[in-house]
Amino acid sequence: MIMYATKQTIERFKIKMPDEMHPISKAEANRIITNEHGDPLVEWGMKMFYFDHRKCIQAMNFASKFTIFLIDIKVGDFESIANLIALYLLDIYKNDSIMIKTLEKHFSSNSVCVYSKLTDRSIISSLNRNQSDFALDGYAFYEYFENNVLQTRKINHDINFNWFVSQKINGKTEYILPGERFRKLLLDRYNRS
Repeated sequence: MIMYATKQTIERFKIKMPDEMHPISKAEANRIITNEHGDPLVEWGMKMFYFDHRKCIQAMNFASKFTIFLIDIKVGDFESIANLIALYLLDIYKNDSIMIKTLEKHFSSNSVCVYSKLTDRSIISSLNRNQSDFALDGYAFYEYFENNVLQTRKINHDINFNWFVSQKINGKTEYILPGERFRKLLLDRYNRS
């Protein structure tokens, strides 16, 4: 899996790019980037933003625009970003046994995460749009507090199953629900046989 981060995200979380790694790690990271670049199902864009003076991450899948908001992420937590995304995916689809099995196949096929710089303008634009239109630069999240606890599961469910986004599919702009699109693409890939 490749996590493409914005420049600000790289700087604030001190993310090491492949060329800054130990030679063995650098070779492995470059191998993964070479093998997986161009496969949008394993590519994610990441953008940092602030909510209530806390650093947060928005991660978006290139193929489906499936989005996960991670709240109050510390620099030391950053190594666990891929695991946090996986946990949210498993939680979001917890009542869908076929999808859970498919996610497990997906995670075992793509168990290593590497970082690179985000340059895809379409994904950058979509990340910005989610932040401004859905999250209202974080202010919308105040509506998700229940008994003084932020309901991040509900936020991540709503952005994927109650928020339509545009995506070019076969050269035509369509409006999709990212959660449904991600499910379809994953099932198409892993359940062909």
